[in-house]
Amino acid sequence: MTPGDVVGLVLHFRTPQRTLSCLDSLRREGITEVVIVDNSQDGGDSVLAMTLGIKALSERGMRATVLPQERNLGFAAGVNVGIRHIISEYSADVLLINSDATLGSGALAAMRQLLPDATLVAPYASAADGGQLQSPLVFYQKYLALYLRRPVLGSINYPSGSCLLVRRDYVRTDIFDDEFFFYGEDVMLGHRITEGDDVFRDCPSATIVHGGSVSSKNGSRFYEYHMNRAHWLLARKLAANHLERFVCVFLRCITLPLRALVRSFRWRSLTPLIGLGWATSDVLRGRYRDLTPPVAR
Repeated sequence: MTPGDVVGLVLHFRTPQRTLSCLDSLRREGITEVVIVDNSQDGGDSVLAMTLGIKALSERGMRATVLPQERNLGFAAGVNVGIRHIISEYSADVLLINSDATLGSGALAAMRQLLPDATLVAPYASAADGGQLQSPLVFYQKYLALYLRRPVLGSINYPSGSCLLVRRDYVRTDIFDDEFFFYGEDVMLGHRITEGDDVFRDCPSATIVHGGSVSSKNGSRFYEYHMNRAHWLLARKLAANHLERFVCVFLRCITLPLRALVRSFRWRSLTPLIGLGWATSDVLRGRYRDLTPPVAR
């Protein structure tokens, strides 16, 4: 096993070099066991492209287990697949990290110091091109469907899911609500933790560098659809009673179209409006579409 019994969990999506960089950063921090869930929906091509890199990591002491999936399961369900495998093979804390993120020097040790008093610990993050470090603790205003950096009335504090160290007694198969395909599952995680007796902490002395996502490019149909779908699902799941649910839905009928109009104007595209329309229709019908981008040939 690894120092402190920590297993890495990485969701891979068509970015071989980024995933290998992520894995190498975990290796440098002393993690020797990692589980990779392949969500690429590309017939295994991008995992095949990592073969030599994974072999090189193996020669340096890291064992990587790849769990291929026939289709893109989304973030929450993909994480839960990895968690189920980890539970069956290990008794360990789990470091969940995005494939487009790299762990900074000393980050794992710093986060582990906080773990005895917290269920989850998250590092600070900076963009790949530099910039100010950002706290991983953010807020969601459940009535107006707003993501915020500061708390306001009606907001829920939650940890950004780009990197989380999860204490072993909280490692369970339903850590994320897999009704969310992409976005929203981290808000639900924060809500569930704060409603119970568990605690999440940020760790200013631990850092990651977080790049941009390939599948969820801002302004894409994938992004607009799944972000709006998450807002509608959160209206139902965060409401404490029927009155709150009515208020959440009613206010979203104002804020989400306004948001889509502003974004359509900004991007000079109808995609945000189309994404909102599809998401609203699908939530009402109890269905979803993953909209995974086709493989570039």
